[in-house]
Amino acid sequence: MLYGGLDVHKDFVQACWVNQQNQVVREERFETTPAGIQGLCSAAQGSRCVVESSTAVYPVYDALQDAHVQVRAAHPFHVKAIASAKLKTDKVDARMLAQLECANLIPEAHLPNKFTREQRELVRQHVSLTGKMTALKCRIKSVLAKHGISVPKSLFNKRKNLESLKALPAVARLVVQQSLDQLNFVNQQREAVDALIEETAGQNPDAVLLNTMPGVASFSALLLASAIDGIERFTDSNHLVSYAGLAPSTRQSGNVTRTGPISKQGNSLMRWVLVQCAWTAIRNSKRFRKRFVKIGKKRGAKTAIVAVARKMLTVAYFMLTRREAYNENA
Repeated sequence: MLYGGLDVHKDFVQACWVNQQNQVVREERFETTPAGIQGLCSAAQGSRCVVESSTAVYPVYDALQDAHVQVRAAHPFHVKAIASAKLKTDKVDARMLAQLECANLIPEAHLPNKFTREQRELVRQHVSLTGKMTALKCRIKSVLAKHGISVPKSLFNKRKNLESLKALPAVARLVVQQSLDQLNFVNQQREAVDALIEETAGQNPDAVLLNTMPGVASFSALLLASAIDGIERFTDSNHLVSYAGLAPSTRQSGNVTRTGPISKQGNSLMRWVLVQCAWTAIRNSKRFRKRFVKIGKKRGAKTAIVAVARKMLTVAYFMLTRREAYNENA
């Protein structure tokens, strides 16, 4: 059995294979062209390979899996904690991965399948378009403020309000007009994305279950379902909370243990959407509102809403594990 370490880049893959005695047997470089990846798959046959998780790794990872090569992904942050070198080159990185794989010391990372990646890309597109819309609105408000014009409440809903903006200088009026045109176009794009999200969420069993929880709609349900990507990956609810970066940070020395703010080491998009859902949930659920009020009196609203988000994720874990819809009295 040979053990392969693959240092994947955008244009090439630096590969290294070691034997069971952890001795280098072969080192080779492959271009990330169809022919190059095919050559890599042929060279990797019969070996056990590891790649470092990154956005560039998916084409290589998928091709190796399709070629029935044993391959798994390493967590880049944890790999650096286990092994690091003063001399860092592509060959050194590939050799290090191969030797760690041979010693069975790879801190494994989860790579979603193609279907889940498409769902994640869909929700990210919604977030991207929403960010663009917010930026355009801020741009319009800024131009109006510079000329002492108050923003009509329905400015972004009814184009007829542009009549009140004729007092603007020509350049400012052009900027506002073009920004509003861009805003309408981006809004149309987001509506198309949202329609697809609605359809996709209805076909995802996990998203359907999560959609029954107060504060969770189709977008947030699909985002959470695609981020979790199989509740069986997590041994308990604490691991899921930690994955979202919502677990309190802990520092221990001797007999002294201190807990601090949340770690924020995890899926930032998942953490963001849970907090947004929590603000809606406290208005629609007595269960979550009670928790928010109780913690808010002692620690403040910001800490309380994070606690509600953490509680919602814990509830989501048991909903998905037991395959049960949300029950307010459970």
